[in-house]
Parts: sequence; structure tokens; C-alpha cells
Amino acid sequence: MKRTLILFFALMGSLLAFCQTQTQPQPRLPQQLNVNFDYSVYMLSDKRPYVETYLLIDGESVNYTVKDVNLESKIDVTMIFKNADDLVEFRHFIVGNPPLPDTTEVFPDFTDVQRIFIPQGIYNFELKIKDLNAPDEFKKTITRHEIIAIDIPQKQVALSGIELLESFTPKLERTINLKNGYECIPYCRDTISQDAEFLRFYVELYNVAAELEGLGTCNVYTSIRDAHSLRTMAGHSSSTSVNALNYYQFLKEINIKKLPSGKYFLTVEIQDKYNKTVGRATKYFECIKSTAVLSKYAQTNKTLRNASMYSNVDTLTNILNAMKMLADNTEVETLDKAIAASDIILMQQTLHDFWIQRNQFDPEGALSDFVNRVNAANRQNCSPDQTLLMLRYGFPNTIVDRTDAASPFVVWHYYKIGNLTNIKFVFTPQNGNLTLLHSNMPCERQDEGWKTALFANGEPAQNDTEIFEGL
Repeated sequence: MKRTLILFFALMGSLLAFCQTQTQPQPRLPQQLNVNFDYSVYMLSDKRPYVETYLLIDGESVNYTVKDVNLESKIDVTMIFKNADDLVEFRHFIVGNPPLPDTTEVFPDFTDVQRIFIPQGIYNFELKIKDLNAPDEFKKTITRHEIIAIDIPQKQVALSGIELLESFTPKLERTINLKNGYECIPYCRDTISQDAEFLRFYVELYNVAAELEGLGTCNVYTSIRDAHSLRTMAGHSSSTSVNALNYYQFLKEINIKKLPSGKYFLTVEIQDKYNKTVGRATKYFECIKSTAVLSKYAQTNKTLRNASMYSNVDTLTNILNAMKMLADNTEVETLDKAIAASDIILMQQTLHDFWIQRNQFDPEGALSDFVNRVNAANRQNCSPDQTLLMLRYGFPNTIVDRTDAASPFVVWHYYKIGNLTNIKFVFTPQNGNLTLLHSNMPCERQDEGWKTALFANGEPAQNDTEIFEGL
């Protein structure tokens, strides 16, 4: 009997220990910090400019310590603004998470917003972020460099930067996120989540009344444009009449449930009573959905005059094949069917449908420009990567060829693409072709380690630094 009791208590002890092991939360493994950064430049009604910075900290990537039964994070942030070599602004602070019980298994993201008043100018911005709670092997400093321009005109129509928003809700309490009576939670990503129904944003309009000579209202035209072709996506543009003031806060949401997966620019334009654009701002973003809504061709019996000029099957085949480099999945299928049919009327009709989708006001000009770009790419013996960029953006303003250097490269420089300026593309020889290594065009290939990949010591020669300025 005594032996049985001893065995019974031993079994009960083992069972109790097992239950405790199962109910107690397992300790989290060390995490590598993940942070997104964005910013917008604004101006107060008294013309004082400032930059607003946004940090979105991935709560799952943070290391926590326990303090008074709550989890506590310590994210060390340093921001440095330099004009040439002069230090203009230095800011150092700690970001912590909202209260979390130490028993939680859910670690939500959290944000930080800083408002920094700074004079007009062009600044070299440096951001350093570190998780102070991380063990040494994970305590890596995240560093980011940006060129931030504080250059809002003070006497002509202008817009602030566009701030993408997670949400905006009415609120009376004054906080740093309060804008136009709404609490605006920043969305610090350039990728829209798969289940998003709306694209929300905030932008400010300046000096409209002064420029439009006291006109009572003006139009704010918003549109989503394909980042490569710059065409406005059908069903994703609208015009809103607002008061023509010298300081106006504008909030809007756009339904994007039918927007296909792709890379886009959100464009906000101020238009006068003649629908002439007098001010513009753009914001790059990507839309990634598991079940993308693909565009379809418009059904029409019209034929482009330029399309009818091409009456040779081989010529039409070459043009349609080149167009596949700019086409989406549905368009590629339609182009392939037209090529396989070798029917001149169908091929000409396909040309019309394709270019009327991209430029409803001047499809003939768009087609003619495209053919000229194809011919220019062929004359220059462009590689596939270069040909694609030539078709998207045209011939570069300058070309630097260093293919005979120890570290060979080619740089294409565009003074302006759409609303963007000083755009550059760096190519390197790979397998007999010049392949795109890096660019500062938001929707094209970008590699933060491009200098290390290209140069033996990670930096270009002193006399070549100007070539890569802005990248």
C-alpha cells in the first residue's frame, strides 16, 4: 500500500509538471528588428516649413523586457540632417510600444511621428535605429540615407508631400496625428496589402487663392497611374471641388478593390476653372493581390490611322512582340493570339485597342512614339534590360560608358521621367549583356548593396562620384 501511494504521488507530480509546462507561455526567441520609414514635407500657414517623419515598427520583430507585468520595448532612434557638411538638425530619442501584458501572444505594430521644423534647403538625411533589448548578435543598427528637399514655394501654388494613411477618424483631442479634425494614422509602406479596399491619403494645398486671383473654388484631381506607362487606370480618377484657400488640408480615400496588381503613382493635381493643372504631387506604391482583377481590352471597331499604316505582317509581328514588354498578363495573351492568327485586320485592331487604353487622347502619338523607341533601341544594339527601359521611358539624356574600366559599368541619366527628376540606371556586363544593377526609379530594380557589387572597395573613384550622385 505504501509503495502504491508513493507511485500515485509521483505520477501526480509528473502530471502537474506536464500541465504547467503546457499552460505557461514559451519564451520568445531573439528577434531581428524590422522598421519601415517614410516622410512628408509640409508648410504652416505662416510659411514655416517642416518635415514629418513616420516610423512603423513591426511588433513581432521587437525584443521585449518585463516591467511591472507589462512588456516594454526600447527602440533607439537617431535622425541627422546635414546641409553639405554642416549639421543642421540632430534628434535622438527612444520609441516604446503601447502597454502589453506579459502574457500576450499578439505583438501589434506601433508607430512614431516626429515633426521637425527646418529651413528650406536640400539635406543629406541619416536615420539610425537599434533595438536596445536585443541580444548582442541581434543588436544590429539599421541605417538609412535619404536626400530630403525642403523646397515648397512660398508664393505660387504648391502641394505638400502625400502621406498614405492606415486610417483617419474624427477626433477632438489634440495629438501629433491630428489633421483637419481627424486622427491620421500613417501607413509607412509602399506595398498595399492584399485585402485592402481603400487607398487613403492626406495632402496639403498652398497659395491657391493668391495664384488663382481669389477664385472661390478649385478642383483637386486625383488619379492612380501605371508607374511604367504613366497612363491613368480606368475607374481610378476623380475630381473634387474645394475652397481655393492659401492653406487647405485635403483627406481622401480611393476604392482600389478592382485595381490590378502592379506598380503605380498616386497623383494629386490642383486645377483651375479651365481644368489647367497648376500644381501636382505624386506618391509611388505597389498593389499586390492574390486574385488580381485584370484589365480587359475595350471592344471597338475603329482603326488607328497609324495602325493602318502597318500593312506588312512581319512588321506588325515585330511591333506586337515589342509591345509584350509593356503588357500585362491579359494583354500578352491577346497579343499572342493576334500574332498567331497573322491576320492584318486583327493585328491592326489589336494595336488600336492597346494604345487607346494607354492614351485615350492621343493613341496615334503614343504608338508612333513607341515605334520610334523600338527603332532607337535596335540602332543602339540595346540589351534586353536596356530595351525595356527605352520602351518605357525613351532615350536617356546622357549616357556614361565605362565598359572598358576595371569595374565596368554604364549609367543612363534621365533629367525627368513624369514628375520625377534626376533618374539614373546603372548597368553592368553579365553573360554578354548589360544588365540593370540598380536605379533610383521607384518602380525599377533597386539594390542597396550595388556599390559593393560594382566596386572593389565599395566606392567609385573620386572623379566618378558625380556620375552616381542621387543614387
